[in-house]
Amino acid sequence: MRDDDTHDEIDDTVIRPRRRTASADDPLGDTVIRPRAVRAADPLGDTVIRQRPSGPADDDTVLRGAPAGPEPTTDDTVRGGPARPPVGAAPLAGPPPRLPAGPRTARVPSVRIGDHVVRLDRPVIVGRRPALPRVVRGPEPRLVTVRSASGQVSSSHVLVQASGEAAVVEDLRSTNGTVVRPVAGAPFRMPSGGTAVVLTGTVVEIGDGNTVEILSPHLRAAPGDPVPAPPDWP
Repeated sequence: MRDDDTHDEIDDTVIRPRRRTASADDPLGDTVIRPRAVRAADPLGDTVIRQRPSGPADDDTVLRGAPAGPEPTTDDTVRGGPARPPVGAAPLAGPPPRLPAGPRTARVPSVRIGDHVVRLDRPVIVGRRPALPRVVRGPEPRLVTVRSASGQVSSSHVLVQASGEAAVVEDLRSTNGTVVRPVAGAPFRMPSGGTAVVLTGTVVEIGDGNTVEILSPHLRAAPGDPVPAPPDWP
């Protein structure tokens, strides 16, 4: 310490910050850290995260929920069936729907043998003990047995089959022959093994009072009508 230094009694080095020019906001020249000024729109000074404004320039995919509304009703539509008309709709014009028509049955005549009617949807062999031929061409004939007390009717006497709306009678080489009585014309005896085309109303006599009457093709006779039962005698 020097005696002549009256202004600085202690020989220390003092470091002072560089004096800054005082301003209106900082009269002391100190460094002051202040928070950012709060905008008028945010009086509380909180951090607010806002969504980006949507517009044509945004290339974001926005997922939105379904709009609120009444719950959907149960769908009771039958898949593959015809669409039902709405409630209160006017009825459809035109005829009512119908089921598809089935295959039409060919119109063929029928025959009356005794008290039974047989439709000629397939050939019929009439006799005392009818049997099928050795060779059958086409549908298998139906066998119809008749009674013959004196044996005038052969085992397989005649064959009757349809030919369009007419009928064809064939004598199967019977022993006593076959007599044909048409509606118009004189009756005649068929030769053994001969054939004849007959029309509705014709009566064919085969013996012992047994006849085969040709009926109209417009007669409603079912294919499964019963045929005469075979006799109980040998």
